[in-house]
Amino acid sequence: MKKLLLVLAMTVVTGVLFAQDTLTGWTFPVNSGLDSLNANLGTSQNKGYDLRFNWVTPNDTTINSIFFVDGAADYAAATTGWDNGADLKYWSIKFKANNYGNFKVSSSQKGIYSPYDMGPKDFKLQWKISGGTYADVPGGTIVVANDWTTGRVTDLAVPVTSPGTASVYIRWIMTSNLDINGSVLTANGIGMIDDILVTGTSTLGSDDILFTNRLNIYPVPNHGKFTVESRIPVTSIAVFDLNGKTIYTNHSQGSAFAIDLGNISKGTYILKVGFADTDKPYSVRFLVD
Repeated sequence: MKKLLLVLAMTVVTGVLFAQDTLTGWTFPVNSGLDSLNANLGTSQNKGYDLRFNWVTPNDTTINSIFFVDGAADYAAATTGWDNGADLKYWSIKFKANNYGNFKVSSSQKGIYSPYDMGPKDFKLQWKISGGTYADVPGGTIVVANDWTTGRVTDLAVPVTSPGTASVYIRWIMTSNLDINGSVLTANGIGMIDDILVTGTSTLGSDDILFTNRLNIYPVPNHGKFTVESRIPVTSIAVFDLNGKTIYTNHSQGSAFAIDLGNISKGTYILKVGFADTDKPYSVRFLVD
């Protein structure tokens, strides 16, 4: 169920023409191994980055104390040591997002793992570009409780500007020293985080790849039935209308696909194709007559 929800989240579209692309994400499918804290969603370069528990010092020291507990479905990252951490202690991630904008973040936090280990209650989201300073994410106040829904953030806009090739950082920083019951947080209080997802929209616009040496679509125009052929293995195909509604998806791999959109209305649609040799999807408009 958890994986299904995340797949649906990754196909949410914003704006008129283009879908949000998954840049990085953590669902913690395993609870051991060298990659257990690394992103398991997103682009290949971002899957090498890990989730961290940090303490604000001159160098934002990483506190290597993360362990795993039961999450919303699989596992979740957890740690103690949040006491006296207001404006000092935080979860953090980083990712690369050159040629992307319209960033959005989702996550879930929970503040208790047993009746005796009350975790931190109050957080806020912040962002920065590598070498810059953190700024608040508008609407990013988070109040955590003994469940995975109260402390949930869904598709919250992050106002990252001009990331270029620099790393983007997002953190969930404590804003009080209270546990989820309103008492003073102790050193044994366990804070947990799960289902982190960061998406963005390509700023390069639609790549016109009809009838190129990479992809061929025929016939165009069509009546909602057409063929997609590619010399590069295709990993996913999706069709959206101009309002961003998902019309069709196919996550099979191959080089030729016969697509039938049924009794679709006449008009212009967006075809978005993922390829095995690149993290960047290609999009193009086509006409149904």
